[in-house]
Amino acid sequence: MIRRTDPLDLLRRLPAPEPDPARMRATITAARARFTEGAPSRPAPRRRGWLIWLVPGATALAALALVVVLVPQTGSPRLAGNDPTQEEPALARDGAAPSGPIMGARPPQAAARSGTTVLAPARVHDFDGFQIGVHDQDGAVSLSFLRDGTATPFDRRSLDPGTGFELLDAFLTMSAQGELLLLQSRIGDTTNWDVFTVAPGGIRLSGALSMQVHDAPDRAAAARRLDVPR
Repeated sequence: MIRRTDPLDLLRRLPAPEPDPARMRATITAARARFTEGAPSRPAPRRRGWLIWLVPGATALAALALVVVLVPQTGSPRLAGNDPTQEEPALARDGAAPSGPIMGARPPQAAARSGTTVLAPARVHDFDGFQIGVHDQDGAVSLSFLRDGTATPFDRRSLDPGTGFELLDAFLTMSAQGELLLLQSRIGDTTNWDVFTVAPGGIRLSGALSMQVHDAPDRAAAARRLDVPR
């Protein structure tokens, strides 16, 4: 009977190799010499010669050509209005246009004074310390408040065809809201009081106060409803 053996069992019969002290010392000495000397130096790069000067020279030449193209030549034609250094012709103080035509320019418009506007000739009504101007327009009427030489537009009302406007009464009074302008007018067959607040920023209609006095028969009744002096 044949006995089967594992081939790896033969390795046990081989003698274990013993380290060679001489070879180990030689290996350690060589490694120590390489570490002490350092990495070998790299070869110096080759010089590119004329190529180093070619790239900067080409860049400078391109920049010079760009400057020549962008800078306008002396005496070259320019379109009107495209020169940022050209000053626009100033208008005269009285609103007149400068001499000579300007192609494409709008004629100058006279500016209205602050607090005033251009309206049709008014029918002026005198009251205590102020005036009310009534300006008739197409299908409407505009009102302006005149005091101390200043005219301030404050109301505009549309009118039906054949309907007229009549200013009946107006007076100024002081209240908790400041100065008030009470104005009584008739449009057609309807008579109403309206209340406006007077302030440096303008004259504005007060709907809430107007509802309190709109059907008052006279200024005394309107003042009592607002609890203000008449």
